[in-house]
Amino acid sequence: MSNWRIKTLQYFKITKYSASICLLPVVLTILTSANVTTAQTTTANLPGPGIREGNRSMDDYDRAINRMKNDAKAANERRRNLFPQINEDFQRIQVIHNEIVRMIQPDKVLNYDRLAELTGDLKKRGSRLRENLALPQPEKAVTQSTHSESSDETEIRKTIVALHDLIVDFVANPIFKNLGVVDAKVIYSASEKLDSIINTSDDIKREAKLLVKSDKK
Repeated sequence: MSNWRIKTLQYFKITKYSASICLLPVVLTILTSANVTTAQTTTANLPGPGIREGNRSMDDYDRAINRMKNDAKAANERRRNLFPQINEDFQRIQVIHNEIVRMIQPDKVLNYDRLAELTGDLKKRGSRLRENLALPQPEKAVTQSTHSESSDETEIRKTIVALHDLIVDFVANPIFKNLGVVDAKVIYSASEKLDSIINTSDDIKREAKLLVKSDKK
């Protein structure tokens, strides 16, 4: 083989090798760019911290709603099962109310012994009614005692009038027309009024007993 042909072959081999070396960075750059683009696309498709936090909040909210629905369903079932006792206490509260109101008519003299007995029964019925209705406890600020250190007939009559207003509002609550009521405002109102009835009854009972002792002196 002539020197010319040998040199020609060597030239093509070197040129081909050089081209391969030159193309290698380009291929690597393309592959790297493709990987970066794919990673960026994948990252872009993932929800950000704000979205993930929002999703967690929605999940917590859904769980809370479901828990409230289940609690309300359980409370309604309890009310239906205890309906006979609930109805008995509800009716008895109205009977006691009517008798107490008759006691404060202008031509009547308060019977403190009987008043203490009636209000004691009213407190007991109210407490059991609260439990059977599965009513939530109202805020502490809602229940305020009407008891005063110095009791007399005028003051106790005023307290009885306040008790009358509470009972009238309480027995008109929609929950007694439909024990399956789940309206939070209705349930809370019933709880608030009943709590005030229980506390006011206890105040009247305490005052009546004090006046009984005073009359015996």
